[in-house]
Amino acid sequence: MSRPPARSRQLFDISFFVFVALAIGGGAAVLFLKGQGVFFATLEKDLGLFLRIAPQVAGGMLVGGFISVLIPNDVVARWLGRESGFRGILIASIAGIVTPGGPIISFPVVLALATAGADIGALLAYLTAWSTLGLTRIIVWEIPFMGVDFTLVRFVASIPLPFIAGYLVRRLPPVKFRDLVSPMDDTP
Repeated sequence: MSRPPARSRQLFDISFFVFVALAIGGGAAVLFLKGQGVFFATLEKDLGLFLRIAPQVAGGMLVGGFISVLIPNDVVARWLGRESGFRGILIASIAGIVTPGGPIISFPVVLALATAGADIGALLAYLTAWSTLGLTRIIVWEIPFMGVDFTLVRFVASIPLPFIAGYLVRRLPPVKFRDLVSPMDDTP
């Protein structure tokens, strides 16, 4: 059986150019409608935001890269693959609950797990648990703002969600993760 042709690696796809065009158009609109003062003040704030977020993005990418190197693919496939059953969804859900930080951390982790052999059910359970049951958000935001009673009720009511999501997506026909995302590597 012959290998399918490798996909070419693209550094920039069409979405990059769309966002660049929107940024240039937005900047030009601010410059012409609001003047140079507002334009440069906005540019300064944007640069500050970029400098604050860049280390977090780099850290998230490193975490994803380290996971893909430190955890062998056969281990990921065995514990989080399609054949892992309820155990895989449970492990992914617990990992999602304890993963700190925002999408800058969790999405590189999902990408690393996906390329290592985790199936979409475990990945969806991970993301659902991270977004609905994440301990960092509960401790930092929910308890201080909403109180313990509300947080506890919301947490308990949300516990089934990652399991439901993981189970339901596993009932669908099998899909490869790379079919869901734009190709960034040239491996078949």
